[in-house]
Order: sequence, then C-alpha cells, then structure tokens
Amino acid sequence: MQQLSTFFVTNWPLLLALAIILFMLVRSYVGPGAAKAVSPMELLQLINHQNALVLDVRTDKEYRDGHIIDAMHIPLGMLSSQLSQLAAYKHSSIVIVCRTGSRSAQAAGTLRKAGFEQVYNLAGGIMAWQSANMPLTTEKGKPPKPGAVEPADKATDKKAAEEETKEEEVKTIGHDTPADEQASPGETERTEETTRSPEITIYTAAHCPFCVRAIQLLKDKGVATIEIDVGGKPELRQEMAQKAGADSVPQIFVDDKHIGDCDGIHALDAEGKLDEMLGVRGS
Repeated sequence: MQQLSTFFVTNWPLLLALAIILFMLVRSYVGPGAAKAVSPMELLQLINHQNALVLDVRTDKEYRDGHIIDAMHIPLGMLSSQLSQLAAYKHSSIVIVCRTGSRSAQAAGTLRKAGFEQVYNLAGGIMAWQSANMPLTTEKGKPPKPGAVEPADKATDKKAAEEETKEEEVKTIGHDTPADEQASPGETERTEETTRSPEITIYTAAHCPFCVRAIQLLKDKGVATIEIDVGGKPELRQEMAQKAGADSVPQIFVDDKHIGDCDGIHALDAEGKLDEMLGVRGS
C-alpha cells in the first residue's frame, strides 16, 4: 500500500496528464459537442439521401491502401490547418472516418468547434466498414458538391412541369401564330424530338455503395431519374436482369436502352459519351 502511495506521489504529473487525455477522449464521444456515431449502413444512407461528404483522416499510406469511394482525404495532423478546404461544407453532412473510430472522433471535435453543423463519426472506422463487406477503392474519387440535394420526388415533379410547359408551347403553335409562320406537322414533330428529355431509370438496392456512386454521377449531371429499388423484390430483379443481362445492381437505362452498370457509366463519362446519352447539353 505504501509503495502504491509512493508511486502516485512520485508520478502525479504523468497520472494527471493521462486523466486529462482520457477525459478528452470520452468527451469527444459523449460530450455536448460530440458527433453522432453512425454505422456503415447509416453512412450509406447519408451518402445516398443527404449527399454526405466522407472525410478520411488517416495517414497518406492508409488512404492509398484503400478508402471509401469518393472520400476526401485530410490527415488528422493537418486538419486544423486545412479547414479552409471544408469551408463550403459547413452546412452539409460530413462523416469522418479513420481505422477504428478514435482519430475520427478527435477530428469530429475539431470540426464541431469550428462551427460545422452536421458532423458524424463512422463507429468502428474502416475496420467496421470492411466487416460489413463494403468495398474500398484505391482510385482517386470525386467528393460530392456541397449544399443540399434536390429530393428525387421534387426533381421528378420539376421534370413533369418542364414537360407540361413544352406541351403547352407545342399546342400554342397553330393557334396564336400567323398562318405564314405556323410550323408544319413535320417541323412540330422534329421540335418535340429535339426538346424531349430522355427517361433515365436506375435499378438499385439498399446499402449498395455502387448504387450510391452511380446515383451521385447522375445527380452531378443534373438529370432527373426514376429509381427502382429491387431489394427484396425478386420479380423486379428478374425484370431488370432480363433487360440488362445481369442481375447485379445498379443497372441504368435511358429510354429503355441499357447503358451499363456503375463502372459502365463512369467509363462512358470518361470517354465523353455519357452526356449525349443522357441528353445533357452545354456540358
């Protein structure tokens, strides 16, 4: 007992420092400024529905060895000095990841103190991600654009409104236009063909990171999509497989023409062919 007392008296500065470190670690997880911990499945939902930014704070080597698709990389030791890179995401959802969730908790505290509003921490880090059979990539990705994403139903409504406006414009031809300026039926048909946006359909399933990546690319193109979830619906998956010749998700169609899966549409984009297929103009 006397030896224990002597140890505490002799090493009290070290013990105090240890207590402070433990307090800060606990506070980063459960304190008032702590970020909410999310599971790998919840991370996918945040990416898919809130266009969340994944921020990887591991070392350069760890990041190069494999990271989550489209993750931004800023090592923890450089985070405070590089907050300017994240300024545009101050009001966006940010999920921070490391190997086990410890360094990311520290990084979350840094962002919260800097005024970032929606900060999350991947519980268990990359180890939990891999345990959930989620893929990693060594390719440099493209982080999402900051800001709110227009919900799918609003995008669909917007597309419907645009189509209705185009129909009204077509109806106007032949009524208010002088006879010598009226378009012929052939010209009207050509106008409709030129202005009509293609219908883009994507077959997906919940918790599919490749679906998230494909959806993000289509969102970046500014096109409205019809998303069909085949998870737990064998009849829809069979329908997709018959049309695409593959039963994996995602599968993307433009006006019922199959243009590929996630890797396929990214390859088309790299070749400069995707915009034309999607009816994107002026890109």
